[in-house]
Amino acid sequence: MKKERLEIFTDAVIAIIMTLMILEIKLPEISIPNLLDLLRQVAIYALSFIVIAITWLNHNAMFLTVDKVGIKITWINFWMLFSMSLIPLATAPLGEHFFEKESHMFYGAVMTAVALPYTLLQLNLNKMATHLEDKVKKTINRQNWWATFIYALSIPLSLVSIYISTIIFVIFPIIYFTPSKKIMN
Repeated sequence: MKKERLEIFTDAVIAIIMTLMILEIKLPEISIPNLLDLLRQVAIYALSFIVIAITWLNHNAMFLTVDKVGIKITWINFWMLFSMSLIPLATAPLGEHFFEKESHMFYGAVMTAVALPYTLLQLNLNKMATHLEDKVKKTINRQNWWATFIYALSIPLSLVSIYISTIIFVIFPIIYFTPSKKIMN
């Protein structure tokens, strides 16, 4: 099938996911004593929104390398979209119960569930990309596998300290979800 059909469907699903995410957030009463809780929830919502947005940007970038997609790519993409649809479910408890390790573990599990099909999608698209150098493909694939591993590692690390997992959630997406300039050019 033409890649445009898959891209249009993906755009629509991601737009719905972003819309649903705001509906899952339950803010505390707006008052001075609750200000830190309110800011924390908004920051966590912003983090999840940014993760989704950058994933969408990178998804767009990775599809620049192909003209058509097969059923395997389509199903991996559906898997990624399903995993992304869980982000609102993980964002709400992380915002409401930030100091509980279980909310960090769930968020880490969802981020891992998004990173794995994303990595497999990129891996399969890289096999089809003829204009990318093998060195660039290997670098992208290595970065994606490391991202998946580190997200998975955030789950048990949440038991050690929620702050370690928070660092992974905040810093790592900045590195991982930034599209490669070599692909965009």
